[in-house]
Amino acid sequence: MKIKKILKSIWDEFIYGGHLQLLGAASVVFISALLLKIKISWDILIISYLIFYPVYSYNRFKEINIDRLTNPERTQYFKKYLKFIPTILVFAVLILISGLAYFANTKALMFSLFLFVFGILYTIVFKKITRKIYLFKNLYVSAFYFLLVFFPIIYYSYFSKTSLMISALLLGMFISFKAFMVQIFLDIKDIESDKREKLRTLPVILGKEKTLIILSVSNLVVTIAVPIILSLYLNIFSKLMLMFIFTIPFDFYCYSLAKKEKYFGYILQSGEFFLWLFLILIGKAIL
Repeated sequence: MKIKKILKSIWDEFIYGGHLQLLGAASVVFISALLLKIKISWDILIISYLIFYPVYSYNRFKEINIDRLTNPERTQYFKKYLKFIPTILVFAVLILISGLAYFANTKALMFSLFLFVFGILYTIVFKKITRKIYLFKNLYVSAFYFLLVFFPIIYYSYFSKTSLMISALLLGMFISFKAFMVQIFLDIKDIESDKREKLRTLPVILGKEKTLIILSVSNLVVTIAVPIILSLYLNIFSKLMLMFIFTIPFDFYCYSLAKKEKYFGYILQSGEFFLWLFLILIGKAIL
């Protein structure tokens, strides 16, 4: 029983503590480096993880009362150590800064801190803009993932090649689109709380069913077309990019769970970029 309790505590922390999304952010950095043919070391992945951790935790901390409307289990979990979150956040930021000071160059340090501040500012300042500008929250989050694509270039100072920057731009656009779709899907579970805050998300505007139809069509077209065009026809990326097409069954499975009011569909979808990592590693082994 004790082992079962320990395993449940680890699972709850992994899911409700946002570690699936954090691994997704690190996965984007790893995948970007692999497709851009940049050799990386383990420290950039840890730093990517640490940039996102305090951002996620701070958002959950500030919005815990709003979150309870649509995510009662996560809210209940956070309340267990709510009083410790400020200390955890300070500790996490200190570790991030220490890691950057030891491993990163000045440009990488500044860019990392920019990503951190960029993430924090949404909760503090920019979330209110979503009340005035349609889909602003989704665009903001997708911009964060777009910037992550450039992190390996900045971290290892690969600025000289114009072709590399163009490739990163194209890859960033694709990844940010996928992040945009993921965020719209995750907004479905927050319809009630977003309505209360008067946020103009797509599910609030169109409703659940129409949002799922738009996501299904958009995701299908882009996820098939972009990897084929960029890898097979333009030869900008290796055939590894074709592995992203296999995310389609995963996405549709998540949509199916959402239709059935299964919260697990949202948990799965939040880890999509972590799935990409496994697909890329499988592709690397067989292609």
